[in-house]
Amino acid sequence: MDFSKSALIVVDINRIHFDTEMNILPVSKEDADRVIKNVSQVVIPAFRKHNRPIIFVTTAHKHNPVTGSPMCLSNPLWRYQYEKKSVTGVGHKRKLVGVPGSKAVEIMPQMDVQPTDYVVVKQRYSPYIGTDLELAIRCMGIDTLFIVGANTNNCVLSTAFESYNRDIRVVLLEDCCASMNGQKYHEFAVEQIRASLGWISSSDKVEGLLNGTLSLD
Repeated sequence: MDFSKSALIVVDINRIHFDTEMNILPVSKEDADRVIKNVSQVVIPAFRKHNRPIIFVTTAHKHNPVTGSPMCLSNPLWRYQYEKKSVTGVGHKRKLVGVPGSKAVEIMPQMDVQPTDYVVVKQRYSPYIGTDLELAIRCMGIDTLFIVGANTNNCVLSTAFESYNRDIRVVLLEDCCASMNGQKYHEFAVEQIRASLGWISSSDKVEGLLNGTLSLD
């Protein structure tokens, strides 16, 4: 396979999920350390070396000018998780902190976002809904997305589904993903992608895939 038109999409490696001290909707400390290390020290350097685009995605819920509350509360499940039900695997309810300008939505500093990188701010699981991501992908001529980030079973899986539906080749880097909901949800999403959406690979194979010495199974 030719990966000369590939890009890396980094999904929600932000403080909401990876700053475990903030304890908003965190993945485990072990998972956070693993993902940050693999992405920042292996995957991103490989994409920079090969001059391939890097797309960062974070989530920031804008305020509804009619109600004055974050627009995320328009979603029935999210409202329920804010008001009544603890989030699976997290142990507490959602918090109304992921809004534009807050520290919570910052991309983790280890990602070392550069001015030449493309940053997308979404408000739902999908990085395409209400954003200019698809336009950017088409303008850059991208035909393959290597996906990393969180949560494997919602935002990452949604990215894979919607990229697949746009005839974009999907490659999930399994050791660069995690879920706040727990390991079994991560594993389920990986197998869903393997079965019907794309290819599964890992950080240690990225350099070989980009330089053409390795291929996907």
